[in-house]
Amino acid sequence: MKTRRKIRLKYKKERVLLSDVLPYELPVIFTNRYFYRYLVSNGIKFDGTELSWKKDIDQDALAVLNFIFSPYSNKDLTILPDNQFKFKDKVVSIPFLYKIKHKPHKLRRLALIHPVSQMEIVSFYEKYKSLMLYYCGQDEFSLRHPERVACYFYYKDRLHHILLGQKIDKLELFFNEYENLKTYFSYKEYSNIYKFYEDYRYQNAEKRFEHLHKFDIQSCFDSIYTHSITWAVSGGKDEHKRHFRGKGKSFGDDWDGIMQRMNYNETNGIVIGPEFSRIFAEVILQYIDKKVKQTLWDAGYKNNEHYSCYRYVDDIFFYYNDTKVLEQAMSAFEHLLHEYKLCISKEKSDDWERPFITPISMSKIKIDTLLSDFIRMRKSSQDIENVLEDEIAEEEKIDDVDDKKIEEALECKDFIYINSKEVNRAFKSLMIENNVKSKDIMNYTLAVISTKLESLLKKFDKNFYVLSKAIEQQKREDECQKKIHQMEKMLHRYLYGMIDVIFFLYSDCKRVNTTLKMMNILNNLIIYLGSNYKEKDGRIIKRFSPALRDEIFKKIQNEITIVFKTTSFDINAQIETLYSLAELN
Repeated sequence: MKTRRKIRLKYKKERVLLSDVLPYELPVIFTNRYFYRYLVSNGIKFDGTELSWKKDIDQDALAVLNFIFSPYSNKDLTILPDNQFKFKDKVVSIPFLYKIKHKPHKLRRLALIHPVSQMEIVSFYEKYKSLMLYYCGQDEFSLRHPERVACYFYYKDRLHHILLGQKIDKLELFFNEYENLKTYFSYKEYSNIYKFYEDYRYQNAEKRFEHLHKFDIQSCFDSIYTHSITWAVSGGKDEHKRHFRGKGKSFGDDWDGIMQRMNYNETNGIVIGPEFSRIFAEVILQYIDKKVKQTLWDAGYKNNEHYSCYRYVDDIFFYYNDTKVLEQAMSAFEHLLHEYKLCISKEKSDDWERPFITPISMSKIKIDTLLSDFIRMRKSSQDIENVLEDEIAEEEKIDDVDDKKIEEALECKDFIYINSKEVNRAFKSLMIENNVKSKDIMNYTLAVISTKLESLLKKFDKNFYVLSKAIEQQKREDECQKKIHQMEKMLHRYLYGMIDVIFFLYSDCKRVNTTLKMMNILNNLIIYLGSNYKEKDGRIIKRFSPALRDEIFKKIQNEITIVFKTTSFDINAQIETLYSLAELN
């Protein structure tokens, strides 16, 4: 029996720095990878007051540490044995604030917290990770919350390929496996809100309830009062003041304190961007969910019987039949949110009648159909309904190619083609017909393109690999070379058109998320075209001709240059397009 190969991810507790302390919307060249390595290799630890490091730390590493803590060098310090410093008071830092485009005429302010605060977050996670998970699993409403600490390993086997999470996932999903860490915790249930619309819960609620009231919390992160975390984990505001106030430091007090210190001691609002801020808000909102559910229970209304309620971060979906249930629920939500210094956004409250399909949902259905028509392997007979879905695994290699395989590859009439003008025209028509804006559907569209294009290129590569292998083994070289030339011309036309489509879509929605998704597609294309086949014995088989690679790379560069020429640079909003510089290099 073949032994399963266990692949261990070599990350320490400091891996929080790689996943949970930085905003997602950062320049692509900005990374905590080296900061992580620096702390791990030198054994540097900081919990807010005590700083320690390895005995054999070198002078260069100490110089870096001195630079990081230089703003706090005038604080009262106590030198402890074994290379330790102790500050008299907890260290307070000022985050670096920057803005990104959120809406056409609105910016969103994000925060990059000081390295000192990032180090303190590492210690906080290590000390309280179990309690964080406990308080994030308190209610039934939440659709996005930490489930457990993400795995440090995976098994390299067939099951791993089945469970392998998608590259586009922003966070680790429970039951999926990842070869690179996305977040410190694995999450349940959804990595993106659109997945809820496609899930059985959404459809099941539609079968049982006639009405849906959708609303969200206004300026949630900007409005959160940091002290409210102690109320949420202590059983409520009154309960905390009655029994816990002045009783010494607790989990809630520590979390409250660290959220204040990283934000220049502000108590009104928390930093926006890092994952740990979402977890902080999740604990508070889960407590409010519990209280609302209890209020409805006391009034005789049971969840999943008289109503169903789901919450994705600060977006809430309330299904019901009887308006009295909705009135009772909204009264409870408004009262409890006000108690925690939060409120419902009246502008973003909507009522839907069954069937619950929004213009955005309708658009996504049509996007799937549109892209399925153009990103697929076609048959010369136009009988495209029976295209096989089998894919060659990345590690599957052919030791030898026989005459039958070569003949099949030479006789294959599959082709790929895209009319970029037709796709772009259809997409514009789709938005107008469904009255949606590009920002509402662009992330989804680019994610679908990425997945479908990757699958298509694998199918295309199946025959291309056989032909390349045959030439390497000097079998029917002239015929194989002629077929490869034809396939390269076909691939060239297709990728040219696809790049036109991608940049056309992007031109109307230059935001950080869409830029990242577009760069991911382009990066995959560059890797695909720039790499050769590597055999088991280490031999390299040439894949594509230099001419094909150069022409596609030139097309990408020209399109990125157009983006820069047509984008007005604003000191508050440059990240969106500056990501493209990485591709130009």
